[in-house]
Amino acid sequence: MFKRPVSWLTVICLVLIVAMASSTLTLLLAGAAPADTADGDDPLARAREILEIVERDYYTEVDEEQLATGAIRGMLATLEDPYTFYYTTEEYQAMNEETTGQYSGVGMLVGLDGKGNLMVMRVFRNSPAMNAGVQAGDLLVAVDGAPVAGETSQDLNAAVALLKGDDQTPVDATFERDGERLTFTLTRGAVNINYVEYSVLDGEIGYLSIYQFTGDDVEGVTEALSAFREAGVRALVVDVRSNPGGLLDDVVQICDLLVPEGLIVYTEDRQGRRQEYYADADYWDVPMAVLVNGMSASASEIFAAAVQESGRGVIVGETTYGKGIVQTLFSFSEGDGVQLTTSAYYTASGASIHGQGVTPDIEVSLTDDDPIVYYAPDPEGDEQLRAALEALNAA
Repeated sequence: MFKRPVSWLTVICLVLIVAMASSTLTLLLAGAAPADTADGDDPLARAREILEIVERDYYTEVDEEQLATGAIRGMLATLEDPYTFYYTTEEYQAMNEETTGQYSGVGMLVGLDGKGNLMVMRVFRNSPAMNAGVQAGDLLVAVDGAPVAGETSQDLNAAVALLKGDDQTPVDATFERDGERLTFTLTRGAVNINYVEYSVLDGEIGYLSIYQFTGDDVEGVTEALSAFREAGVRALVVDVRSNPGGLLDDVVQICDLLVPEGLIVYTEDRQGRRQEYYADADYWDVPMAVLVNGMSASASEIFAAAVQESGRGVIVGETTYGKGIVQTLFSFSEGDGVQLTTSAYYTASGASIHGQGVTPDIEVSLTDDDPIVYYAPDPEGDEQLRAALEALNAA
């Protein structure tokens, strides 16, 4: 953890700004050259010197807080890592609200689709978004008329921040669906996210959908497995399609409930320090299939790889996203924070899935245009789920 002095971080973005040549008409006023006091051994000395010039000579007052935020983001952007970014105090609070699963908003999970778009991954039950007609698979293109992008995690955070607000306040959200643009007026309200849904399908097969590995996920999975045992379930489908990931500790705890004793995953940082995560011998041993798609990322891929490499079950669907790096969240006393990629993770066999993904044992691509409703699974309209059930029935 580090303490960020505003004085030098503020000027990093100024260095970038003054170094850019403008193609527009520029009026230059000749003046005395400032004394060169920069220390050649200190890479930030010039930045501090320029800050002094800006604070003294810029033609209007400068907002140091705004410059500091831009400076930090500019610095982190040079890492060219979409998973490393800065949270302002407001953004950090919003992130904590989503992690706990309780916030005021519209009730949908939005993520990056890897093609520069913001895609609706989930629409939560009884939420403002569901009541208005938003569907999983819709692309979010504007909020209150302002276009939104999906190139980086920062774009995602900015769009989500626009959607959130006080209870009973309206927000216009524009989506693209099948080439058509649809605008819904959503009335924000209290949203309680349950990150796990479960039910028993015909044939005594349990269906367990994990939205994200955060919030009440471990509690929800534990509850589901208890209900399945009581119902006499003979096989299990775990659905992590479009699950963007979450907390490493959470996915390890859930793996421990479902995979046999052994190494689940390990991480390594740039110093080569390795941390290993294991499952114990106590797990629920019934035939299992795991559903994945191209938006199953990070912790979802850890889960799928652990099941696949241990021989615990069959993976069905499409090759996963391919995010094999781990982020650490550093928080500051002022209430802000920075998320930084600090290590890579590897499967039990030593394989990295970064940029590769997990290849399913049974490849099935969805051809039905109807969105999947995860809390109401329908094998008739869901080819991937149907293939998983067929594999379990044939086992």
